[in-house]
This record gives sequence, C-alpha cells and structure tokens, in this order.
Amino acid sequence: MADVMRKYGPGPRVHFHLGLFPADAVPNTSVPRETLRQRLVEAQENMLDFAADVWGVAASPPRRILDVGCGLGGGSIYWAQRFGSAVTAVTNMPGDVPLVKELVARAEMSHLVEPLLMDAHDMDLPMRHNAAVAFESVCHMDRRRVFPAVARALERGGWFALEDHFLLRGEWAGTIDGYYRTNLGSVQEYQDIAASCGFVLEHNTDITDQVVEFWVQSMAWTASELDHAYATQQWSLPERRLTDSAVAHGRFFRAWRDRAVETRLLLFRLRG
Repeated sequence: MADVMRKYGPGPRVHFHLGLFPADAVPNTSVPRETLRQRLVEAQENMLDFAADVWGVAASPPRRILDVGCGLGGGSIYWAQRFGSAVTAVTNMPGDVPLVKELVARAEMSHLVEPLLMDAHDMDLPMRHNAAVAFESVCHMDRRRVFPAVARALERGGWFALEDHFLLRGEWAGTIDGYYRTNLGSVQEYQDIAASCGFVLEHNTDITDQVVEFWVQSMAWTASELDHAYATQQWSLPERRLTDSAVAHGRFFRAWRDRAVETRLLLFRLRG
C-alpha cells in the first residue's frame, strides 16, 4: 500500500477509488505535484459527499454500517466522523489491518470504527447492520457470494449501497480486469443477483462524466512523480510501477470518456 499512501495519503482518511470533478471541469495539470495530489484526494471526498447525498444518509444516518472491502479505512472513518455511525470495516488483507487501525486511531475514531480481517464472501457477524457500503470493491468479488453475505449481515429494510464500474464494451475487459484484478459486470447482473437475495434496486445514478477527469489528474500526478524521480534519481516508488500506471490510466481515460465503462452509484434495499 506504499503507492496508495504516497498518492492519496497521508490520511487519516485514505481512499483508493475514483473521485468526482464537475462534468465540464478541465483543471490545469501544469501545477505542482502536491497540488495534483490534493485535487485527487478532494475529488475522492467529493465522491463520498455526493454518494451520501444521493443515498439520503443525512436524513436518516445508519446506527451501524458495514464497509465491505474497506481498503485503508478512509470511507469507514468518513461515515463515523460525518454521521456518527458505528462502522464494521471488513478487509481480507492481513497486512492492511495494522495500518487501518493506526489511521482510525489518528482520526480518534477507534470507539466507532472496528477493522475486521475477514473474507467478505463468508462474513459471519454477530450483529446486524442498518446499512452496508462498498466503494469499488464488489467489482473484485464473486457477486453470487457477496450479495447473500451482505444480506445476512443486514436488518430487514436495510440498504446496500455501492459505487462501482460496469462494462459496456467487452473488448476492454482484459485490459481493465488484468490491471486491477477485477471482474467487471453489468448493472443488470448486479440487479439480478441482488433480487435473488431479497434486494430491490432503489437508486441508480450515472456519474461517469464526473469521474473522467480523475484519470487525467491521476496521469498528471504520475508524470510529475516520474519527472521528479528522473531529475533527482530518488525513487519513492519503482520506475516500472509508475510507468505502467501512467500508460494504464491513459487507456482507462479513453475507456471512460468513450463510455466503454460506466461508473454508477447503486442502492439496493433489503425487503422488510
């Protein structure tokens, strides 16, 4: 996670997902690397704010939220700080748990956020949750297993809200899935599997146009990081990792701009 911390840190709210820019925004990329980093982090926070608004979280804040695939816990800390929710932060990465706990402690949210090392496909939790969230994590999972697991963890009438990517043109599957180790599907696939577990789709919001610029700013940050490393011969991250990222994000920019892939906010409610 050193690359994530370098690009999206220092935290305590560290996110590893896309962020929102206004659909017509074209921010100048000829700016200092730190300015680019701050833009990326701000855009990620904008994503959470917008999702919370679309999902009506402020009107009825969940008492207990399940964060499915919490990454480094940035979203978990967000829900706790912003809405006072108790959050169960589930990750299947043993090496990330100490860092998540450290970031939660830095945010002074240890009383509300509980990191758990657990496979989301096999969750067996002692308490029921009012809500569950997943930001760009379900695309890495077996939907036929994770939706039933989430349903078991929710109270009747609870909701499962996602931000995720959906494949519209199959020729891009190998490029994206190969780089991010995902298994992109369709909205219809999610809806069908969710329905089989007792969920009803309540919200489906297209945010593709607002995330396209994130790829541009990300490419600019990586290019600036490479320029700095070549000039100083001080490598904070491996050269191959940076060059691969720059090339890949250029491809992803085209995929999202051309709508070969869409990014959407979905909210499913478990029937009461």
